[in-house]
Parts: sequence; structure tokens; C-alpha cells
Amino acid sequence: MVRRLLSALFGLAVAALAPAGAKNVILMIADGSGFNSYDAARMYSKTKPVYDGPEWIRLACSTHPLNLSSKPTNGGKQVRSIVYDPAKAWSLTEGYAWLKSGATDSAAAATALATGVKTYNNSIGMSDFGKPLTNMHQLAKASGRSTGVVTTVPWSHATPAGMVAHNISRNNYAEIANEMVFRSGMDVILGGGHPWYDTKAERKKVPTADYVGGLETFRLLSEQKTPFRYLESLEEFEKLANGTLDLMGKARVLGTARVGETLQQGRPGKGDVKTRPPFADPLNKGVPNLATMARGALRVLARNPKGFFLMIEGGAVDWANHANQMGRMIEEQLDFNDAVATVVRWIERNGGWSKNLLIVTADHETGLLWGPNSRTKPFDPL
Repeated sequence: MVRRLLSALFGLAVAALAPAGAKNVILMIADGSGFNSYDAARMYSKTKPVYDGPEWIRLACSTHPLNLSSKPTNGGKQVRSIVYDPAKAWSLTEGYAWLKSGATDSAAAATALATGVKTYNNSIGMSDFGKPLTNMHQLAKASGRSTGVVTTVPWSHATPAGMVAHNISRNNYAEIANEMVFRSGMDVILGGGHPWYDTKAERKKVPTADYVGGLETFRLLSEQKTPFRYLESLEEFEKLANGTLDLMGKARVLGTARVGETLQQGRPGKGDVKTRPPFADPLNKGVPNLATMARGALRVLARNPKGFFLMIEGGAVDWANHANQMGRMIEEQLDFNDAVATVVRWIERNGGWSKNLLIVTADHETGLLWGPNSRTKPFDPL
């Protein structure tokens, strides 16, 4: 029987079909990762992630947005020049430049994963004609299932938003957050983006609240005046994971970790973070890791006898690769790997592989990571 699926990507994203009878569907996305990001984490840790096991089905494919516009074109036609071309992609003279020229962004990739429809870069659940697309969250809700998103970046960012919301632009964070809170019907939303904390997980004097829908929405959340049981402290996240958090009579939870953007990647370092080894700089205190948030989400969603759909994102692999931070990328990939192992253990204790489908993938690859001589030797291995 097919029990587990791995979609390991060169650069972009792939979806997989669920086996018949899967009650729960869990989609885990290492945003901005790829074969070499996986390998770098393996080499550093000298360990293999759980999805390296022989029982996993490995798939690889390329993908691309419909076009490179940042808004609807009303054309709906695939731009052929950005379709994967192996001759150009692996060219010793133009390969790097070609690969960097036509990649999907996280918004279009999330929309494709959630809806099965290619679209323009920047889109959150919208077609190239500016029309809302039906997503996995909506399909799961229609079947009676619960739904959730978990991420290491702000919870209104492109990947979690693309699973749930509908907006012309990924940059409309406040609009997206308010849709997620007040109109989506989501059961679990967990991530970063706290308005009163900075990237060091330290209290700020002036809040920035777009990631959480604005100061009024944040006030309603923090005063427990929405349908969600709101949480933000590390203690609360740990209690949620352990099943000891008082939910105040509510069935839905929303957690915003006390950090401005990413849980750990954005913290300062000594000197140039690009050259810092993994874990050389102290981790932010007072914030959960991805595995803890995943456990909390699973505990809440599993209460529904009809099942659930859950997306879990290691979102800051992408942020580290964009910033050419090898050490931070490895940290984020290992954190993601730990979360996958946590989910696998949960599955094996809760119905096994006949009732649960786990898909582990990336949405696109960021950073063009290659070996130490890759500036002069194209595609130098790690």
C-alpha cells in the first residue's frame, strides 16, 4: 500500500493524489527549499530526515507560474518562454540566468497547490482573470472536515494565505488577515507576525499590525472577542501542544508568536549573518518551534470525526535562501525536518497510513544553492 508521499522539488512545486479513504490530509511545505537545501541540512547534521526512508515515494517535477505579471492579465494563457526547458536550465553558459528569470513566487505556487490552477505571481487564490478560485480549505470544509495552517513566518504571508484566502496581491496583508480571521471559517491559524515584537522577539515601542489585520483586529483577538481562542506566549503554545491549554469554551485557535516576522531566521547575528555557521547565534527566546505548533494544530483538528486538512510550512527556508544565509537556511530546514518527524509519529499513533495522507514538498526553490566552486564551475555539487 502507498503510505507516504514525498514531493522533492527542483525549484518549484508538485501536488499528489490522496489514496482512497484518507481521512486526514497533511501538506508540509519547506518554502524555497529544493534538493540542495535538503542535502545541505543532511550534510551538516549528519542525519537523514524521516522522508529519506525507503518506504517513501519520491516524485520530482518542475513548475512555473502562468506568467510573470504581478496582477491579472485577463489572458489566461501560459507564457511559453518560462516553461521548464532542460537545455536552457542546465546550459553551462546561460543556465543560472535562465533559472533566475522565470520562477514562480510563493503566492502563485501556493495558489497552484491549493487550487490546481496556474496563475500570475502575487496571486492569492485568484485566477489570471481576477476571479476567486476554489481552494483546498474550501473543499475540505465542504466535506465537513476541519482546516488549519501553521507557519514559521507571519500567518498572513503568501503560503498560508494561498491555502485559504482570495486577494489580488499577496502584499495586502491586513485584508488577507481579516479574511482569514472573520470570513474563512478556519479552525487553526498559527504563526509569527506579532505587532508588538521585533525580529529579536523583543517588545517594541510602536506596533506594526498589518500581518494581523490591523490594530483593531489585534485588539479583538487579544481580548478574546473573535471566534478564536487567541494565544501568543511560548507557555500557551506548549500547553496547546500538550492538551492542557484552557480553550475558554472555543473550538478554534489562533496563535501569533511573540516575534515580528520569522520565528528565528530574522534574528540578528554577530557580524555578517551570511557567513555565520548554523546555530552560532543564540536563538530567540519565548517563541515555539514548528514541531510544537504542529502538535498543537493536530490536537485541535483531530477532534473532528470527519477529518481535517492541515498545511504546515517551514516558511523561513525561503527567507534565508533569499538572503544567502547558508547557516540560517540549514537551521530552518532542520526545524522543518523535526516537524515532519513529529507529524509522522502522530500519524503512526492516530490511525496510521490508511487514514492519513502526508505530502512533504517545496513550493519553489530559492537561492540557486550549489557547491563552493559554483561561481566558476557551473552546477558544482555541494
